[in-house]
Order: sequence, then structure tokens, then C-alpha cells
Amino acid sequence: MKKRPLFYLFCMVASLGGLFVTSCNDDDYPGAAPDEITAHYSNKLSDGTRANLTLTYSGHELIGKSVNLETNDSQTAQLTLQCILPHEAETRLTGISLTPDGVGGYTFSGDATGSQTGTTFSYSGTVQKGKLTLDIESPQVPTNPLVQLKKLNFVKTGVVLRIPIGGDIGGLIGGKLDEFLKSVLRDVSFHADGNITASYSGMQGSDWQSSPANLASFYMTDGNTLYVTPNVDMIIRQIRLNQTATRANDNLITVLPKVYALLNQWSTTGLKLAYTENYAITLNKTELDPIFALLKVLPDAIRDISIGELPVLGETTIGTLADLSALISDLSLTLYFSVENAG
Repeated sequence: MKKRPLFYLFCMVASLGGLFVTSCNDDDYPGAAPDEITAHYSNKLSDGTRANLTLTYSGHELIGKSVNLETNDSQTAQLTLQCILPHEAETRLTGISLTPDGVGGYTFSGDATGSQTGTTFSYSGTVQKGKLTLDIESPQVPTNPLVQLKKLNFVKTGVVLRIPIGGDIGGLIGGKLDEFLKSVLRDVSFHADGNITASYSGMQGSDWQSSPANLASFYMTDGNTLYVTPNVDMIIRQIRLNQTATRANDNLITVLPKVYALLNQWSTTGLKLAYTENYAITLNKTELDPIFALLKVLPDAIRDISIGELPVLGETTIGTLADLSALISDLSLTLYFSVENAG
């Protein structure tokens, strides 16, 4: 009987100890545990059915991107956006509050500013084990001349092309290039969210149509320097969606992996162009070199397009210039536009 009080005391200490241990090692998360949602999320074409990211930008689907999510306690998280904002390789969002959604996941939202570009935006999303949904809402790049102009109508081209054996033969190419571009391009719009869209026609003379959002973005580092970044995955998927059962299109699809590899070099920094106040946008030889490399892998249907009779080179095609690109000493291509909806 004398041992009974000691027994009760032992039980009380053990119970309190159990409560203490439980409170210090509480793994009873309201949703997924930290290691179940801390992950790399991606929706690139190469992911295929393994894609685990659903992403929208300005209300439109955006693929070809990736996001890292990190959390230590399933209460706050950090998101790292990779090449999602125009001209911003990485955007980190910290101190994000995670709210249990009642079905094993978490919701989150907030406002942010890109650290590299000053682009402002809101974001919201959900995360659960194996899946992240993220919406980038109301993005706004800093005010720049092209956003203020909004839409530019294509007028003509200007070409400088110098080769050691033929001098400047750009003027001879300009007319043919004008004819081609006017048949496929009508206008280009620069949107406040950094999107570029265009009115274009297919190679077979189809009706004018507007390009989807999120195929390409732009950013101006100053009033005269413009970077255009293609979203390669979005572009290739659009080509696939637009393809018809023709041999030319079948050939194009077969070279898409090579196209992907070449265009991907612009996926972070973008293609650098010069903008002037007379509504002209210019590419120089350094930026055009990868385009020549791209032309070399495209089907003959494109490489064989004739650009006319040139001194020394004779009957010249796009493929001929691509093959001789190493001999070109100077090259620039300028697109001239007129203004619509100025201000």
C-alpha cells in the first residue's frame, strides 16, 4: 500500500512527459508535410505527363516554365519563379503564408515586385503533394515607349548586308523581304504585362489572325534598348497545333528539337534589339547569327525561298545566305512601323 502513491506519481510524470514530447515533435500538419510539398514544379514540353505545374500569366496558360517551392513548417513558404517575368531569370517570393485548404493542400496569395526588372504583379495558388497551381495576375512592366505606343503597323524593312566580294547588297534583298513580310505580318502590339502579340497570316495566305498570348515577351532596359524573349515551348506547341497533314509541315515537326535547342539560348536574356523614336526596330549581325544557324536546320521548303538575283551570288535563296553567313562582314535588319493608338 505504501508503494501506491509512488506509482501514481510515476504515472503523472510519465503523462506530463508524454504531453511535453508530443508538443515539441508535433508532426500533425493540417495538410501535406513540408517534405511532401517542398519540390521543383515544371510544365515544360520535355516533362510530358510528368508535368506538375499549372501556370497562368495574365489569365492565359503559360507552359515551358518552372517554380521551386520551399517550406520548413507548412506555415510559410518561399517561391522561386524561373524565367516567368519578362527579362527576369529568377524571382524570389519569401514569407508566403500557407493556409490549409481542408483537402490536404494549402492556398496562398500576395503582391510582389520583380527584383531585377521592377515588374509588379499579384499571385495566388494552391499546392498539394505532387502539384502546384500558380496564377500570375495583373503583371505590369515599368512604363516604356513601346507600351505607350501600344500597337505598331508594319510598313517596310531596311537591310544592310555587306560581303567582301560584293559590297553592300542589302538594297537588293529589301524588296523581296518587304514582299514576304507584308504577306505574313500586319502589326505588332506591345502590352503592359510584357506580352507581344501580332496579327499574322499563314504561309499559304490564310486570313489574318492574332497570335496567342505568352508566345513572346519584351522588356526595355532604357528608351532605346529592347529585349524580346521567345517562349520556345509555347511556340513549338502552337506550331504543332497549327500543323496540317502536309509534307512541309511534317518536315517542320521533325526538326523541332533542333529549333528548340537553338532558340533556347534566348529563353533567359532574350534577343537584343535597338529601338529608335521613328518607330524602327533593328537587329544587328550578332543577334542574327543564331537565326542563320536556325535556317540551316529548317526544311527545304523554307530554305529554298528565293530572294532574287544578287551580284556574284547569282540566284540566291534564304538557304544560300545561311550557308554563306560566315562570310558576311556586316548585317542589320530594320523593321519600320507606323503608329496606331499613340498615347
